[in-house]
Amino acid sequence: MPSDEVRKPKILLEDEVPEKPEAEPEENDTADQERGTDSHAREKQRRSHVKFSLKAVLWVVFLVILFTVVMLFCFLPGFHIQNIEISGNEKVTTEEILSILDIHKDEHLISHIGGSLKSIVTMHYGNLEEKLKSERSYIQNVSIVPSFPGNVYITITERKKVAYVAIPDGYAVIAEDGAVLEICQGDVPEGVPELRGLPVRSAQLGKPLDMTSDEGYEISLSILGAILGADSIDKTEDDTFDFLANIVCIRYCENMTSFIEVKIPNREKTVTVKVGSMTTISDDMQWLRYAIVSGYFEEKTGELLDMTGNNYILR
Repeated sequence: MPSDEVRKPKILLEDEVPEKPEAEPEENDTADQERGTDSHAREKQRRSHVKFSLKAVLWVVFLVILFTVVMLFCFLPGFHIQNIEISGNEKVTTEEILSILDIHKDEHLISHIGGSLKSIVTMHYGNLEEKLKSERSYIQNVSIVPSFPGNVYITITERKKVAYVAIPDGYAVIAEDGAVLEICQGDVPEGVPELRGLPVRSAQLGKPLDMTSDEGYEISLSILGAILGADSIDKTEDDTFDFLANIVCIRYCENMTSFIEVKIPNREKTVTVKVGSMTTISDDMQWLRYAIVSGYFEEKTGELLDMTGNNYILR
């Protein structure tokens, strides 16, 4: 029998290992990729152009609207002053107010807005408000507000004359808040109380009196406030008594002691009232007014009413 031959595998050296042939790029795939890239770039460019065009149109529309609004705001008659309405003034005349403010028709509504930040935010004529208060001491507060179409509303709050204070060569007219309303020459007239016993150094319009001590002034103003409060309570139709007008004077003495001199209807002499504590002054003045109106003093002979204790005593 023929012998089986074993075929030995051929051993290749490292240098003799055949290299794997590189795959040749397919021309079709490369062309497709290039076409896809160009198409994507064109689409991106188209979208960018459309987006830019839309923004441009929106900006043009916005500028046209803004220009139209500005033109209307500047030239529409409703944005210019056509009417000036003043209310609340009695002592200060309308002519005085208009002369001081120097506001004229056909001026723009916002032309006088200014002053503090609050005045600007709330659309007030802040500078003109301060000017009016500084030039007329009777004006305690003022509000000047423009309102579309073409209106300016001026609301005045005036101070009320409640007392006189003697000063060298004349007297000062005093308001409820202690401000000086007028400085006059001559003797102190009747009609409102005179504040006496105050160490006055000087008086300036629109400012409180300048004194060496404010204690007496503050107490006198508290008494005046209580008198005004008693006059403002509910009255009957027949009650026409003016409490303030019948107070001759309020005299401050040392140690926080004060006296009121009051005229009594149907009685020739006045009654002097020694004022009690400031904590009960409102109740005391209400009782005093009621006593006068009800005729309590008409048949009495006493001339000094002591209100400092728990019980009122007429001596």
